[in-house]
Amino acid sequence: MKKQMLLVAAAVAVLSGCSGSKDYAPTAGTSGQEIFAKACIGCHGPLSDEELTTFWEVTPENMNAAYVAAKITQGSMSMPSFPNIKGAELEAITTFVLEHNKNK
Repeated sequence: MKKQMLLVAAAVAVLSGCSGSKDYAPTAGTSGQEIFAKACIGCHGPLSDEELTTFWEVTPENMNAAYVAAKITQGSMSMPSFPNIKGAELEAITTFVLEHNKNK
């Protein structure tokens, strides 16, 4: 029982570290891959050999640019919001997520 409680506590700590709002603001012209490396890799981890990862909330049913862009800028319970990613850079990271998601 103690072991299970410790695992739950560790999971909560990890998830809470990935929630909230982040003040990251990419410079003009930053690529989606660069934005991922600077802002997303801490929670989503590095890309695998196939250069794909799983963005769990992006399912085949909601795999579109509007959904992904909203998720990035507004966040969710376990996903921080990135309100400073806008314009062409938001489009770049949105495209990157859609192209590199295993849930296609």
